[in-house]
Amino acid sequence: MKLAIIFSFFAAALAIPGMSSVQTWLAGLQQPISNFIDNSFRELTIPQFILDTKHPWILDNKRKLEGLPNAEAFLCLNLQDHAGNNAPITDLEIPPDLFHNLVIDNNSIGPQRPGWPNAIDRLTEINRCPQALAAAKSLYVDVFVYCDENTALWSKIREPCQAPASVFPLFGDVLESMNSLEHLEWGIRHDYAHIFEESFRSRNLTLPSVTSLKLSPLSHFLVAMCPNLERLERGGGLRWNDYSNGPDWKALLIESGVSATKLKHFAMSSVHAGWSPSMIANVVKAMPHLESLRLDGSIGRSWSGSKTDDLKEIMAILSELMNLTHLDLPDSPSLSLGFDGGAWCGNAYDGKEGRKYGRDVARQGAETTEMAGNIVMMNTPHLLNLTIGETAPNITRTENGTISLIWPWTGRMGDWVMEIWPEVDDYEDIQYGRMATTNLGEIEN
Repeated sequence: MKLAIIFSFFAAALAIPGMSSVQTWLAGLQQPISNFIDNSFRELTIPQFILDTKHPWILDNKRKLEGLPNAEAFLCLNLQDHAGNNAPITDLEIPPDLFHNLVIDNNSIGPQRPGWPNAIDRLTEINRCPQALAAAKSLYVDVFVYCDENTALWSKIREPCQAPASVFPLFGDVLESMNSLEHLEWGIRHDYAHIFEESFRSRNLTLPSVTSLKLSPLSHFLVAMCPNLERLERGGGLRWNDYSNGPDWKALLIESGVSATKLKHFAMSSVHAGWSPSMIANVVKAMPHLESLRLDGSIGRSWSGSKTDDLKEIMAILSELMNLTHLDLPDSPSLSLGFDGGAWCGNAYDGKEGRKYGRDVARQGAETTEMAGNIVMMNTPHLLNLTIGETAPNITRTENGTISLIWPWTGRMGDWVMEIWPEVDDYEDIQYGRMATTNLGEIEN
């Protein structure tokens, strides 16, 4: 603990203007020093990127691995498979999926690490681990840099805003060497997207094994680098809010689908603006072979409660996707069919009258969902699966082609709303009233 305090003071003392390289060097030392403090009586040889996977086998055998002469060599070089390499004597058997899901992440719950130094350290570890490079099937990248005009001084001391030049070729080296990588979730801020794009294009980066991408804003350039891409989704979080002065990231992500000739699934949020018929027309134009589509956000302006023909127009356009068999739509208040979702204040649902109101809201939501389902199937009768919000109907077809949607409330709306908002004994309300009266009486006395 004392050593950490001394180190923090030393970092602050050297954090003067023009010394970003010193800042990066100091930030990079924090993790090794933290490991030293936590493991002062034993040598820690398990690479941090392996610990970050939180694989159950690692968690169960951490102590045994730390007892080996060189846990990194044991895990990364697979010495047990090669006679004559002085493999350590141990009963540990490395599971085949140990390196399937790798993460480079400083934004999760847990010890906070500076974004770029953590990325460089993890990439360096992965790059010297042949087993990880060969076996990785999924890579999750989330680099959060604590840097803007409101950032506290200590955060600026810990990490410079500018990304170190070494991080770009390191990412390229690792991605290029992951020949079994299938899913890449790229969560690097839009501020740095153009630098990564230039770096990756300059080395003609191609990821032929990647079939699934989940991208942060303005990272659409990765789509063209994955010739066998089948699934394209936007990443999560607040980073996907609309940028008032920036490029239209939604339009760019949609347009990038033109280069993904094998694309089968697309998912994106409309954010506040909502899905418009023109946006859907661009999706159909860029991705004509889609089999699955998820429209997050809202149809039209979100939470407006207004009634428009947007859903009808959108479904008429989607009817051109002849391969589409699966469609996910927003929930009933977000469909611009005149239902606003009911009161947002919880007090409106209190007591007997509140529960009655809740049943009315549930009924309106169900009826709106049914209305949307009918609009959908009228335009895309070839659909096999439909989800509206979290509800999916059972789609049935008769021999003469008649389509029916069976919802959880079909033929039993009264019972269904009572299951959602059951009638309860007023005993609790009475007791609460008595308690409040008693307390007031005590105060008066």
